[in-house]
Amino acid sequence: MRRSLSSLPVLGTVVDVVRSSFRRKLTTALLVVFLIISIGTVGLYVQVGGLLEENVEQSMTAAAETEADELREWCGKNRLVTQLLSEHPVFEDGDRTEVREYLQAQQGDRSDTEIVRAYVIDRRNQTVAVSSDEDMESQPIEDLGWTERFAFQDFDDVQVTDPYAVQNETVIGFISPIRRTPEQLLVVEVDTATIFDRFEHPVDGGFTRVVNSNGTVVFSDDAAATLTQYSDENRRAPAVSSGLRGDSGFTESPAYETRPETEGEYVAAYTAVPNTDWVVIEHAPASEAYVITQQALRWIGGIAALTLLALVGVVGVLGRDVTGALSRLTDRAEQIEDGQYDVEFDTDRADEFGDLNRTIASTRDALQLRINEIRETQTELEASNASLEERSKMVNVLNRILRHNVRNEVNIITGRAELAASRIDNEAAQADLEAVQNAAWELSTISSRTQRIKQLLAEENTEPEPLDLDNIASKLARVDADTPCADVEFHDETNDVAVQATPTCPTAVADVVHQIATHNEGEVHVDVTVTVTDAGTDEEKVVLRIDDDADGLPELDVQAVNAGEETPLNHAEGLALWCLEWTVTKSDGELHVAPEDTTLKIKLPTASTVP
Repeated sequence: MRRSLSSLPVLGTVVDVVRSSFRRKLTTALLVVFLIISIGTVGLYVQVGGLLEENVEQSMTAAAETEADELREWCGKNRLVTQLLSEHPVFEDGDRTEVREYLQAQQGDRSDTEIVRAYVIDRRNQTVAVSSDEDMESQPIEDLGWTERFAFQDFDDVQVTDPYAVQNETVIGFISPIRRTPEQLLVVEVDTATIFDRFEHPVDGGFTRVVNSNGTVVFSDDAAATLTQYSDENRRAPAVSSGLRGDSGFTESPAYETRPETEGEYVAAYTAVPNTDWVVIEHAPASEAYVITQQALRWIGGIAALTLLALVGVVGVLGRDVTGALSRLTDRAEQIEDGQYDVEFDTDRADEFGDLNRTIASTRDALQLRINEIRETQTELEASNASLEERSKMVNVLNRILRHNVRNEVNIITGRAELAASRIDNEAAQADLEAVQNAAWELSTISSRTQRIKQLLAEENTEPEPLDLDNIASKLARVDADTPCADVEFHDETNDVAVQATPTCPTAVADVVHQIATHNEGEVHVDVTVTVTDAGTDEEKVVLRIDDDADGLPELDVQAVNAGEETPLNHAEGLALWCLEWTVTKSDGELHVAPEDTTLKIKLPTASTVP
């Protein structure tokens, strides 16, 4: 027969003592609850500590990867600038004065890169042939800050030197073969001082080092550390070796010992920079990196201590109020656990239960805030995906146009070249060679349009900004000067009203006017008139009309743009009208092709009507 607890020695006595007093019952119950909470708190203590440490690692790794992407974009931009400079026709004539003036102009005028020096070296005599700095000319290559050791695969191959010092500045040289003079190389030295201006450290006191395969710090947010050895030891640091193998990770022992102002231990995250032998290492003092973890653990310990004090206080409270309050709190906590966040708490109570109600209500509000932030992030991601899909469509259109036009023009070049070979002894060969030359120029025009569309697609050119109409007028004046067969007139009837448009708008308008002038045979007169509609209202628009006395734009271009897509049977002959269409769309404007006997009509918002 089962015996009751009261019949057991000692234990029975304790049970009887507890039963004899409601306060003792409550005390015992709360002690049991406290024991359970303590176990849960210890588990939470361990789990939260691990999660926060993992968050530190993830945030620092993400920062290192972001910095690596920034460096990759920086290198790619400067490679592209160097390649574009090397393609300029000024190198074909070989006039040193013109080349020098061109390099000096690029050094002073380019806003997309910080050029320190630009010069051409002659690979045959191993000297500087011409330079933006005249003092460098005839200087032997071995006296430069870098040594030529590159093998170029083609004329589009741009090589990058290790960092070196020029005029108390750390620079990197971008080297490109010159297509028009293969025996020469163009060297563009770019200042590296502004690379870290956009970087942000996720931990206070953090700092960044970019290390190459030789263990040398090639970039640093501390100028004194640049071009020094990352590790004082002879061997390569493990983080650098791992990064060069293509890994990304986190280490609590980065083996970097040349930052004396950093006290105590520190941690680091690392990742490789694509297409280089550089590894980005993001450092942070361990005391700062884990400060949130330490605070959270202290808070958990403090909450546990406060819970014990609260339980001791509750023991002194008897009656239905105590048990009822506990019951209500339990019910509401279960509702929150089930996802019902609209639960009301007794926040007006002035006792300990009021504090507990307010604490749980604050936690509930914090949870709701985090959920709203997650939803907003989801909305932003969906908008970003929509933008990416739009850009993908634009790239598909560009790809189709390029494939079609390049194929046709190459066929013309091949056919005319064969005819020229067969007629080399008669005058018809001259016409054939001229046709070949025209086709090549057409390809060059398409390439130029493609570059402008790349600029349009670039993220920094997509936001409209206030634009003076004089910019459009100056571009049209250049078309008028460069196109003998065209007479271009610009009429501004807006009283100096500025439009809200992307920076590519003046070039896009000028390209379309140029296409109208060159598409038609004979003399062409083009009128560009700008007026304002609904002046002084919220719907105020600037209307730009383009009229000509010839046949306007190619019919295929008009049909393709009006249809809104390129197909094998419906495709444009050029890119100018597409570029204008995309520019106007990005500027929140409207483009109408051939409306009411007008070649083009463009509507753009004025800068005064944009909030």
